[in-house]
Amino acid sequence: MIRNYGIIRDSAQHLAQAAERTTELLVERAVEQEPAFTDRMLGRIEQAMEGYEVNGVRWKAKTLTDRGRGSQESKYGADFMGVLQISLIDYRVDKGFLAQSKLVEPNELMAKKDIADMKDQCEKMLKLSPDSFVFLYSTQGIRVVPALSVLNGDSRNPHDYYSRSVSAFFELHFECFIGDRKIGAPKIEALEKLRADNDARSLLYLGATVVS
Repeated sequence: MIRNYGIIRDSAQHLAQAAERTTELLVERAVEQEPAFTDRMLGRIEQAMEGYEVNGVRWKAKTLTDRGRGSQESKYGADFMGVLQISLIDYRVDKGFLAQSKLVEPNELMAKKDIADMKDQCEKMLKLSPDSFVFLYSTQGIRVVPALSVLNGDSRNPHDYYSRSVSAFFELHFECFIGDRKIGAPKIEALEKLRADNDARSLLYLGATVVS
């Protein structure tokens, strides 16, 4: 069983530390839009997780982003998607999730148009997968809210819904409480097609294998 490897909490915390460092860019006003923040966050996660080893398990990480013409965020249902591939001696899983991002402070009231746009993006994601989420970026950190809560709620700030920290979210993802088997790639060469098929702007791949 995967819990016997003792890799879940350590790996999730290592990933979260890299992701949360991106928040410094908001404090410094070096980043002011969601796509730029997401790109920086995914890049830091990739850098932190690529080659990371814990208890005899090594992680591989890769990011893909559509840089082509017409790749504006409004084209996509998901701002990014996460793909997880774990291949251990006695445990294997391929799955993923979809995510939209929103740059909003906990005490900020969003405009009605922005709320409508966010709900529309959530609707697009949920048509593809029930494992869809909104990553909330703010100077206080990153929180993760189910897209279903955002779609069905009437709050003018998504921070009002139940949320999880990045570390807690990825713990649940690695433990298989979160993840859609339809969002999986049998081979890393298939990632670009998977990104396009799921209408996502960017993709974060994480793979874990036993060190030989």
